[in-house]
Amino acid sequence: MIPFVIVKTKAGFAYLRPEHVVAINASDGDDCMILMTDGVTIAATEPAEDVVARLEAEAEAEDHAVEAIKEHNRHGNVPNRD
Repeated sequence: MIPFVIVKTKAGFAYLRPEHVVAINASDGDDCMILMTDGVTIAATEPAEDVVARLEAEAEAEDHAVEAIKEHNRHGNVPNRD
């Protein structure tokens, strides 16, 4: 499943794919501008720290999932004999 991060905007909510976020501009304490690939910008109505924290949490969860897959593929169904 494709992971999305939900961001509150003036018009409702935006669902972002974390790998497409390029930068976050903290223009004010209560809002921020999210720059995405292909020049798309999203005006969020929440602090940049909150958005960055959710993006980092999603990236960490994805890293753990990749490591679990690598570990499973390394050993297959045979227990580690080392």
